[in-house]
Parts: sequence; C-alpha cells; structure tokens
Amino acid sequence: MEDMITVSNSDWLYNCGILGLYNVLTHQNKHEDVILTSDGLKFPLSKFEGFAENYFRYLIDTYEKTFSIYKLVSFKNFLDVHEKGEFKGFDKSSLNRLNSQIEQTKRYIKSNSYVSGYSLFECKFNPLEKEKALKKILLKKKEGIFDRIEDIKLQFNLLREVINFFEEPDTRKYIGGKNAIYSVISNAWTNISFLNRQNTNSDMYEEFESYFLEPIKEYIEDRDGKVQKSKYKCILCNSQIKDLNIDLGFMREIGFDVARKTSHVWDFNNYAALCPTCRLVYACVPAGFTYLYDRGVFVNYSMDLRELKRINTRIRDEILHASENNTVVYRALQKQMDIKSNEKSSFELADVQVVRFRRNKDNINYTFSILSKSMLVTTQKCTVELERIRNTNFSEGNERIYIYNEVMKRLFNNSNQFLFINKLIYYKLTMPDTSNYSMNTVGDILKINVEFLKEAGYMTKGNIDIIGKAKSYGRLLRRSYAMHSGEIAQSINEESNDGGNNRNAAYIKKLNNVAYRMLNALRTGNKYSFIDTLALAHMYSQIEIPGIFTDYLDDDMKFKNVGYAFITGMLGNDRYMDNNQKANGGGISHE
Repeated sequence: MEDMITVSNSDWLYNCGILGLYNVLTHQNKHEDVILTSDGLKFPLSKFEGFAENYFRYLIDTYEKTFSIYKLVSFKNFLDVHEKGEFKGFDKSSLNRLNSQIEQTKRYIKSNSYVSGYSLFECKFNPLEKEKALKKILLKKKEGIFDRIEDIKLQFNLLREVINFFEEPDTRKYIGGKNAIYSVISNAWTNISFLNRQNTNSDMYEEFESYFLEPIKEYIEDRDGKVQKSKYKCILCNSQIKDLNIDLGFMREIGFDVARKTSHVWDFNNYAALCPTCRLVYACVPAGFTYLYDRGVFVNYSMDLRELKRINTRIRDEILHASENNTVVYRALQKQMDIKSNEKSSFELADVQVVRFRRNKDNINYTFSILSKSMLVTTQKCTVELERIRNTNFSEGNERIYIYNEVMKRLFNNSNQFLFINKLIYYKLTMPDTSNYSMNTVGDILKINVEFLKEAGYMTKGNIDIIGKAKSYGRLLRRSYAMHSGEIAQSINEESNDGGNNRNAAYIKKLNNVAYRMLNALRTGNKYSFIDTLALAHMYSQIEIPGIFTDYLDDDMKFKNVGYAFITGMLGNDRYMDNNQKANGGGISHE
C-alpha cells in the first residue's frame, strides 16, 4: 500500500502552512486522493512528484497581476490599441505613457533578479541587447508627435519583442518564479534554500526539490532505522527525528537562531526541532496567506480546516480580484465576516483568529486579533457607514492614510475611536487641503463608535438617540454664530468692499477657536473645561445652553460621545450655511 502523509491542525502558522500545502497539491491537478478534514490533511507520498513545479505555478498563477513581469506584458493592450488605430489617437499623453513604460522595462530587464534568471533556460532572444536599443522619445521644441512617428513605431516593435519573450512559458516559469520568491515567499521565510545568499544552485525548482522534498523521502524510507532509535522528537507532530538540525529559524519574525539565542529555550538546551514534513508545511505558508503588495491577511478558524479553507479562499479571491488596493484587505474581511455570521448561527467567535501582515521595506510585522461579538455585530449594523468612508483619506507626512482601514483596525483591536475622531476633526481644521473627507465622515465614524460601545455594554439605545440631539445643538450654535457675527460686524465693515467675506471669516475663526478648545478638553478628559468653553460660546451667541452635557458629567464615555457629536454638528454643513457660504464666499466646511 502506498505511503500516506498526514498532517494535523495546530497553531495559526502551521494551519496556514496546511492550507498552503493543500492549495499547492490541488492546483491544476486531480486531487481526489487529497483529503482535507476538519482537523488535518491526508495525501499519498506520490503527490510530491513535481511538487516544486506546482508550488511555484500556484504562486505565479495566483499573484501574477501583482508581479513586475505582469507590468511588462500587460502593456501589450496599449500597443494593440494604437497599432490597430494606425496611431491616429496617439498624443502627448500617449507618448508620456510610452516613455514611462520604456523606462520601467529597461529597469526590470537589467535588474539582478531578472539577469540571474535568464541563464536558467535556453532562448535565442537576448533581452539585454533589446534593453540597450530601447530609448525614450523626447520631442524637441518645434517637433510634433508625427515628426517622430517612425521612431515611435520602432520602439513599439522593440517592446512587442520584449513582451513576446516574457510571455513564453519558460520565461514565465523562471522570471515569474523569481518574482514569486521576492514578492511573496520572502514575506514568510528566508535564509535557507534559494533564499540563502550562499546557495550555489541558482535553479529555484531544483533547489526546492533537493532541500524540502528529498529529505522527506529519505525520512520515510529510514523511519524504521536510525530515526526510530533516536531520542529526539518533532515539536509539532511529535514524530521521532534523528537530530535537531531542522529548526524554525527560517520563519520570519517567528523562529529564532537556536545556535545564537539559546535563552529562547528551556535551560538553554535547544529542543525546538522539526521533522522534514513539518518544515515543508511551514515552507507552504506563502501559499496559505493572502498577500497584496506590502500587506496580507490570514483567518485561522481552528475548529474546522475545511471552513478555514473556504473562508480564506473567499478572502483571497475578493482581495486579488479587486480593482484597487488601499482598503480591500479590511473590506474582504468585513464582507466574509458578514457572510459567515449569517450562514451559521453557531459561529464560534472565540475560535476565529485574524492575523494581519505588514511589510515596510525589509521589516515584517504581524498583528493578531480575536473576533469579538461586539465587533462582528458592529460591522453588520454599520455596513452603510463603513461603505461611505471607504474612499476617504488624509495625508500624514509622505503617507496617504485611508480612514476605513484605521476604523477597521480599531474595531479588530476592540478599541474605541475617540482619539481617531479627535485627530480627524483637528486635521480638518488645520489641514483641509490634504484631508479628503467631510464632517459627515466624522459623523459616520461616531455612529460606528457608538454602535460598538453599545454592543460592548457601554451605551443603550436612548444614549444613541442623544447623539443626534447633540449634533443638532451644534448646528444651532453654528447658525447663531453666523447670524450674530453678521449683525455686530455690520458697522465695522461698512467701508470694506468685501464686508460679507470679512464677516464670514470672522465667525469661522471664532468657531475654530471654540472647536480647538473643546477638542483639547475631550482629548485630555477635562469635562469641566469643555463645559466652560460651551458656556462662553452660548453666552456670545445669546442662546440657551443645552442641558444634555450636565446629564453625563458622571460618565466619561458617554460625555465624549455627546461632545464629539456636538463638535461635528457645529463644524458640519446645513442648508442655511450652504446658502450663507455661497453668498459670502465660503467657509470652513470642505464637504
């Protein structure tokens, strides 16, 4: 009877490897004999034949559109359109795009990873010679597009040859394999096999076979010999191993160098060793995680590996088939959580672990969350609000921050949104040009926050209703400021040619000052400073001070919700202010 390999579920990283192993074994192959159960994966030893090819084929097929090789071959559509149209629609914008592609193509063709890949297969085409022939088309002052049309056609032909080369099966296999190594595999592990800088075998397929698969075959053949007599055991599957040479040091941010960091193990004696099969499972983690450029996600549903596979497959398809890449990871998670909770009422939240990945240059960071009931219910009830904030963002230094991601991150960490709401209001006041959101966005986040606090037991439905009242009181103060400021500034601006604009600017500046003081009071938890500012603002506008704040002086959480709702209403737009701003030249609300 043929030898069968069995791997059983364990922690999140090993489960991720099991999913990756399953994905590789079943990709483009018959897999009736590959059995995934609730607690393990079972398959015949013969499935390791051609495994290295399947491993890289899965990664290339799955992630190809995120690879640099795709950036080269996808330009074929641009060439087709202009050649079929006989260059009639080719303008300066098209020329700029052509030049940009030429620059990018030259950079990729002569990069170290590409050059090292050319020697792995036979081809008559010399991409490095074509790289030298590729040149950008730079127009002189008096030249037009069609003065250089022959040069443009020549570059089209050269790019066409390059694209044809990179579309060939062998080129895709090896250059695509190089892309997979540095864009996907290196996210999970490094320093061994083809990622070892001292490795002499440049063929990643042969190296994977000899490093990961041959030891498994030898191990199985010898398990009745030296292995059986050995005193060592694999820390994952508890099977006997002949030595401690295979360790977890190659897993990024997870393993450690057992030779140099003996303090990581009990009594400074290393026992953290693996059998060859478990090492292969860990090597398959890149095929189990879902990556999108510098981010990634894996959902560990430990109760049932079949459900784990189903959830992560849906998330992978959602992420990799999306047209944009800024909020799609969290959006895919939100969508699958909604589907899952609706499909199965017995969904055990305590067994669902969300692992998020982030890569900044060569630094790897994992964050972990356990799905809570309050977070899950909040995302379901606030689907509309979450959808509305998806495309909103702001600049922080040189980085573009997407508000949806920040809100979801806090929900996953089971934390409130107060400090983030404070930051958004402050940025809107101080940096409106780089803050691509409105006070309505802040209001949506406030609703999400209130719903989360309600599910966590901090608020009731009556408390939620008071949020709307607080916003209305804020709008009332804003209108009063505008009307009052216009009345008292009349005499001051009689000689001004733009008295309306000056009056508008005057009340806006006053409202800004009020907002700054209120934000500072809420951020520092100084309720009485907030009340003092509120009282002074209402005395100035000569309207009655609302009593809702004094009702919540004894509850910090409720007071902050009401306070931020009031500021949101005070700085937001309404119909009266829309008309007033159109007449007087604008205001602070960039909605």
